[in-house]
Amino acid sequence: MTSSTTTSADAPARKSSIPTLLTVFRIVMGPSIAALVLWAATLFYVDPPLAGLIFGTAFVLFVIAAATDWLDGWAARKLNAVTPLGAALDHCADKVLITCVVLVLAYAALPMELVFAAVVILGRDVAVAGLREGIAAQGKALPVSQLGKWKAAAEMCGVAAFLAFQTAALLGQSAALVLGLYWGARLLLWAAAILALVSGAQYVATLLRKT
Repeated sequence: MTSSTTTSADAPARKSSIPTLLTVFRIVMGPSIAALVLWAATLFYVDPPLAGLIFGTAFVLFVIAAATDWLDGWAARKLNAVTPLGAALDHCADKVLITCVVLVLAYAALPMELVFAAVVILGRDVAVAGLREGIAAQGKALPVSQLGKWKAAAEMCGVAAFLAFQTAALLGQSAALVLGLYWGARLLLWAAAILALVSGAQYVATLLRKT
């Protein structure tokens, strides 16, 4: 006798939602960490220890959020949950996280020279996003280059180092630690700015070959 009820073996496998949840977490963390930085900035001279604790919280959350950039991709492959929506959200989450935090740091905490580096980084990201949208309308794709990945890693590490620098400075840590974090942040953010320019030029060259 043949049963009319569909068995669980016949049903399509349901993809895990864990990778998407990790990606959404990264999106939420962008404005949340930015809000913490703005709050800490209002307490620079009013209550430095509290400002340091808030910067420390922002640092921890940023490191966790940045780690999900790798973790959600790994989980998607491990759980066979790679989807077009997940891939689109993953790219969006990276930009939301870094744009929110870098923009607020430029407004509230970065020295002027690093503000310039931040403008280069964010300007390049906006330009490349526009190029991708334009070429997508032609049914083509502009894949992420290796230099682009290095730029993303440098800016993530640079932002984390600057948040750690602010935490250490406001909590009265040793001068050697504070100075080391400051110079680490400077070098990483300038490296990201230089890689942003070079990889941006690389994307333009690739686009010209495709058109």
